Amino acid sequence: MGSEDLVARLDAFDIPKKAYRAVPVRSGYIHKSFIILVDDTPLYVLQQFNTQVFKDPGSVYENFKTISPFLHSPDYSHYPWILTKNGSAFYHEKGDAWRLIGYVGQSTTLEKIENESQAYECGRILGTFHQLLTHAPDESIAISMPNFHDLSIRWQELELAMQTGIPDRISKIQSKWDEIKKLYDTLLSIPEQLPLRVCHNDTKLSNVLFHAETHKGLCLVDLDTVMPGYFHYDFGDMARTVIGTRIEDDPTIAETAIKFSYLDAMLSGIKTSGLVLKKEEIRALPYGLVLMPFLHSIRALSDYVQGDLYYRVTHPDQNWQRAMQLLAFAQEAWAEIPEIKKRIHSIFRAAI
Repeated sequence: MGSEDLVARLDAFDIPKKAYRAVPVRSGYIHKSFIILVDDTPLYVLQQFNTQVFKDPGSVYENFKTISPFLHSPDYSHYPWILTKNGSAFYHEKGDAWRLIGYVGQSTTLEKIENESQAYECGRILGTFHQLLTHAPDESIAISMPNFHDLSIRWQELELAMQTGIPDRISKIQSKWDEIKKLYDTLLSIPEQLPLRVCHNDTKLSNVLFHAETHKGLCLVDLDTVMPGYFHYDFGDMARTVIGTRIEDDPTIAETAIKFSYLDAMLSGIKTSGLVLKKEEIRALPYGLVLMPFLHSIRALSDYVQGDLYYRVTHPDQNWQRAMQLLAFAQEAWAEIPEIKKRIHSIFRAAI
């Protein structure tokens, strides 16, 4: 798809007419994204919205509209969703849905955490996001992705995929089946009696924006999965990409996955944000560190065995490699639960 074709789509949106150009964003598993610039200044992000994954795109926009008034703060940046000239959230063309959002100025993303200050900023932004949404009306938030973090449903999807998927890939997964099933049984036995919050539900490092010069955290982006959930979902999802020493798509398995100084810094950032967590939420944090990478692991395995239908991949084994990295992280986190509890207690001074 050429840059001229992409820029032509901008005519549908309520923005000034300028000499725009489009640059593709290589990262991202779901949508196809393009930075829209004038000269060298980025102004917008144009996305080909994946309606196969988000089957009710209207609910995604309504959720964005509901939470946006709460996310304006001196300590937190937010960006607009720009409507079409006829007032629609999406521009539809030949079966595709396109949307345009504002670009957060002077922002950048990180591929990997390199110091405690960056880990701290991740925690602070996560805590600030939740603190700002404390009074958001969760009863008004639509479920845009049903059963998104439901462990038993995700396991059923994997079992079904193993019955109908690609034979060579099924055999590959079967070689790891016993250890995968063992961790699933362990996590399924942990009860969840926790307060619901308005959660981001996809807080991986690539969805955290930093100031390009000061390196301070700015905000969370990609709000498509905002739904009611539990804080340890967002905590575990962020931590798997913040405190790990490997990039998820790295095909090598190193001996150590968890960097505890980054965990301490991230926890300190959450506390500094002013977010008030209930004791039961603090007690659930260690399990979030196991649950979320494991959930993403079995989701990647389900997609892998079915031929990579959900996640966009750049090579045939990408889902497999990602799943194995996530599984290794979850297993190490489970083995380190006593140490993780100790460090959480030292920050929050709560019995866990």
